[in-house]
Amino acid sequence: MFLLRFAVGLASAAQLPQATGRTVLGMASWWCAVACAYLLNGVTDVREDQANGSRRPIARGDLPVRTATAATALLAVAALALGGLAGTGVLVWVVGFLLLGWAYSAPPVRAKQSSVLCAVVAFGLGATSYAAGVSAAGSGWTATGAVFGCVMAAWMALVGSLVKDLGDAGGDAAGGRRTVAVVRGVAAARALAVAGAVLVGTAGTVAAALWAPLALVGTVPVAAGAIWVVARVVRDARRESADRQQRRGAYRAFMVTQYAANLLVLAALAAR
Repeated sequence: MFLLRFAVGLASAAQLPQATGRTVLGMASWWCAVACAYLLNGVTDVREDQANGSRRPIARGDLPVRTATAATALLAVAALALGGLAGTGVLVWVVGFLLLGWAYSAPPVRAKQSSVLCAVVAFGLGATSYAAGVSAAGSGWTATGAVFGCVMAAWMALVGSLVKDLGDAGGDAAGGRRTVAVVRGVAAARALAVAGAVLVGTAGTVAAALWAPLALVGTVPVAAGAIWVVARVVRDARRESADRQQRRGAYRAFMVTQYAANLLVLAALAAR
C-alpha cells in the first residue's frame, strides 16, 4: 500500500518521469523504509498482538524478536543509503518517514498508545509517501497530486486509525494503550470512525470537484468506501460475540477502499 502511494505521487508529478535509476532507487528506498517501520511495530507490539490473537509472524513466534530487531536496523540503513542515491528530496522524506515510524511504535512518543497521536502520525506517514514519489520524479506538485494525497492521508488518519482498533480493544488495554476504544469504549470509537468516514468522503469529493477534477477518479470511490465503512461499523456493532477477524470488517472496508482509490488514480494519471 505504501509503495502504491509512492507510485501515485510519482505519476502525479508536474512532469511524468522516465524509468530512470533515480525513480527505481527511490522506490527501493521507500520499500526499505516501510519494511523497517512495520518490523519495528511488530517488535514493539508483541504483547498486544498475542493478547489479540494476531497472526503477525513475530506474535506467532515464527520470526524471532532478535532477528526482527537486527533486520529493522539494516533496513533503516538501506533506506537512508538508497534515498541518498535517489536524491536529496527523497532522502528528506525517507528521514521523515523513519522518524514517524519510530514515533508511532517506540518511546518516548509511542503514538500508537493514543488515538489522537496515532491519527497525526498516520496522516504524516501517508503524506510523506506521496511526497516522496513526487520528489523521486524530480518535478513539482500538481493540484491532482496535492488534493488526492491529502484526502488519502486524511482517510488514514480519521478512519483507518480508528477502525483498526475496533477489534483489538481487549489486547490494547492489556498492553496499556489509551486509545478511544479503551478509554471511552468501543461505541465511542465507532461513532468517531463513522464521523471521520463521512467527513473525508464528503469533503474529499468536494475538494476534488473544486480544485482537481482528475482526482475525482479516486475521491468518488472514497465516498463510496465511506458508506461501506459506516455500514460495516453498524453491522459489526451487532456482532460483539464474533471473533477478532469477523469484528474487523470495517478495517477491511477501509483497506479495500484505499487500494481501489489509489489504483484508479494511478491508472488515470498514466493514461493522461
